[in-house]
Amino acid sequence: MNTYYWDLAARQFAKTATEAERQALRQWRAAQPAHEAQYQQQKQLWIRTAPPAERVVDTDAAWQQVSARLQQPGTRLLWPAGAVPAGGDRAARFWPALRLAASLVLALGVSWLMVSYFWADAAMQVVQSGEQRREVLLPDSSRVWLNRGSVLTYAAAFDGAERVVKLEGEAFFEVRRNPQQPFVVRTGQATTRVLGTSFNLSAYPNAPTVSLTVATGKVAFSGSAGGATLVTPGYGARLDKRDGRLTKLRVRDGNAWAWQSGQLRFASQPLRLVLPALEQYYGVKLPLADTTLARCRFTGTFDRAPLSEVLQVLEATLQLRAAQQTAQVYQLEGPGCR
Repeated sequence: MNTYYWDLAARQFAKTATEAERQALRQWRAAQPAHEAQYQQQKQLWIRTAPPAERVVDTDAAWQQVSARLQQPGTRLLWPAGAVPAGGDRAARFWPALRLAASLVLALGVSWLMVSYFWADAAMQVVQSGEQRREVLLPDSSRVWLNRGSVLTYAAAFDGAERVVKLEGEAFFEVRRNPQQPFVVRTGQATTRVLGTSFNLSAYPNAPTVSLTVATGKVAFSGSAGGATLVTPGYGARLDKRDGRLTKLRVRDGNAWAWQSGQLRFASQPLRLVLPALEQYYGVKLPLADTTLARCRFTGTFDRAPLSEVLQVLEATLQLRAAQQTAQVYQLEGPGCR
């Protein structure tokens, strides 16, 4: 079973899945008979490995039984002809006890692993966006939008002194205000702490930096190697994961979270700033045939516009031509703003 749907099924069995997650699981099950068969197998595994109520494994008593068995004289195992193990009768006497001990250890180990996997999942929620963007409603009614290739981990209930979540990838947060219980996002080398605000955080594991951009409120941003800064709307912060350097910077537009809002706005900005925003949003490359074109300025607003429309507007306003090189590469060429 795909790990994403494995997680969805586990949350459904634990009665912690959202309606959207249940609907996604229903659609996946109905798509192919093989999916339904895999789902039923996992369901049976969940039922069979359910922990008995208030059951306590007395490992000391179990070991006493094994130890007593080891002390019994004359314990033998009838081996098939020619199959007596090395060590003769002495090894044969101890073999049944060793098998019993090994079985006990194996049973306890498997039980621990199954309980750890399934019931840890019931306490901790893990949401993977995969190749799509996903919206997540947290236990405190805060909302999180996950960009592609992102993973969010959080507790099924925020009952501690802090509301702690872990992010790998990129997400836009709208945090419900609660001064008595700060909201904390951990991304490995960076920590983001707020009381109630909205912000974009990019922390892909393979990226050299962790980047924060604030939409509303105040955000405290710090690195594990030391250093912290308070970031307000119109500003952002960047942590260099290689040397731990923390930099605060001015953000002149809200395109940092355009992937979530669907809106791209440019106010007399040079192409050297416009094109990276378009590349990130559409997942394409837009190289310039002539580097002097990077100075051309563009003003415009796009609201969930297809890439073809954006390229047409650039061509018309800046006297350019978008020549498609590959499926994901469009080279911009022409006289431009000269």
